[in-house]
Amino acid sequence: MLLGLFVLFLLGGPVLAWWAAGGAYDSAVAEAMRDRRDAFQVSAELVTVPPSLSGEAAGGTAPTPGTARALWTAPDGTRRAGDIGVAPTQRVGDRVTIWVTRGGEQREGPSDHNPVAKAALVAVVMIVLAGAVLNGTRKIGLILLNRHRARAWQQEWLEVGPRWSRDLRP
Repeated sequence: MLLGLFVLFLLGGPVLAWWAAGGAYDSAVAEAMRDRRDAFQVSAELVTVPPSLSGEAAGGTAPTPGTARALWTAPDGTRRAGDIGVAPTQRVGDRVTIWVTRGGEQREGPSDHNPVAKAALVAVVMIVLAGAVLNGTRKIGLILLNRHRARAWQQEWLEVGPRWSRDLRP
């Protein structure tokens, strides 16, 4: 039983890991492409600056520290305005690169997740999971085999025991 489970692990584990990792890789690549297709980098011009480190505003006020008002042109050609995150050293008129949607709404940049790393992690998890399942199968098999052995031993002892002992019970 142990040899059979070991061979099953050696043959089935890599196949299962390859299959799961391939699916994870394809999914991660599709997600990254979709994310990149919906994100555009544009240059925004600052029209206000954030408060300085001393807390004073220079050249205007920003709604919160670390943000400033900026203007940019969306990929569809419309002019947009909004608050963007900037360094305290930025000045009015500076250009800052931001990520926007097709309509020009500000958004986070595309994720930089590594599809290969995700696939490798999935493969490792699948190998560990296959090993755990096969080890559980081995333990269940041993429990059932030991029960069978105990019953067989008890049955044989019921037949042989009275001949060896002075117990004359039928």
